[in-house]
Amino acid sequence: MRRELQLCVLLLTVVLARAAEPADARAERSPIAAFRILLAMRTDARTTELAAKPARVREVLTTRLREYDALAPGEREARLRATELHYYLNPLLNTIPATRAPQLATVPEGLGPLVEERLAAWDKLPAEIQREVLTNERLLKAMTRPAVPNAFPPLPPGLEPNTPDNVAHWQTLDARQREQLLDNFTHYFRLDERTKTKVVAALPEPKRAEATRTLGEFEQLTAEDRAACLAALKKLGQMSQAEQAQFYANAEQWKKMPESERAAWRKVVIEFPPLPPGAGMPPLPPGFHEAKR
Repeated sequence: MRRELQLCVLLLTVVLARAAEPADARAERSPIAAFRILLAMRTDARTTELAAKPARVREVLTTRLREYDALAPGEREARLRATELHYYLNPLLNTIPATRAPQLATVPEGLGPLVEERLAAWDKLPAEIQREVLTNERLLKAMTRPAVPNAFPPLPPGLEPNTPDNVAHWQTLDARQREQLLDNFTHYFRLDERTKTKVVAALPEPKRAEATRTLGEFEQLTAEDRAACLAALKKLGQMSQAEQAQFYANAEQWKKMPESERAAWRKVVIEFPPLPPGAGMPPLPPGFHEAKR
């Protein structure tokens, strides 16, 4: 999505004087509308059109057009639609509902319901969450994130993730074995304290301290969060190497976030579901799809 936003900015400087144009002109000549026209052009017409652009803009547009030409039609349209939604929605976030009518009138007819749906969700957010979102570009983009299958590209040779030993072992198990282990793990938390102590004491000495610490942390979670963790563990066993790499990277980012940003992510992901099929966004921090806090 960052690439699409960069494209918007570049096109904006070339084909729009956004601040100076009346609302109806802005509606007709959004950067995404201009890019759609370029995409629809025949090769010779597109070459002629690009030749009139400044060199830097022509270079970026050529790269982006090549990328979009390579997409399947459904994904191409979904990416454009998500970028367009971001373009029309963001200026409205700093306005109060009573003053939005003129800007809403500039939104293309087919996009209007999505903009209004997300504005309604935005208005429900606490003021402190709104402030956090407005200062965080990733959170803003999450509000218009698309649902895209196969979001993770394959890793180049030699850059496979460094999978922890216990995860590597987990991935060697078949679905039935994983399910049995997860059932046993869930059952542990239904035991009385005396029986729990016996279960841990039966573990080999090298594993006992680590197990005690992990189980203690897990026990502090709510039942809902435990279920989310177990669901994530199931998914981890089914991930490709590229998906694992992204998972570990996201987990590291999540750990580094201040609590205020984590709270904002939880709210945004719950209140702003992905767009109906298509369009590309970076994956969200781990656990958000399962844990609705």
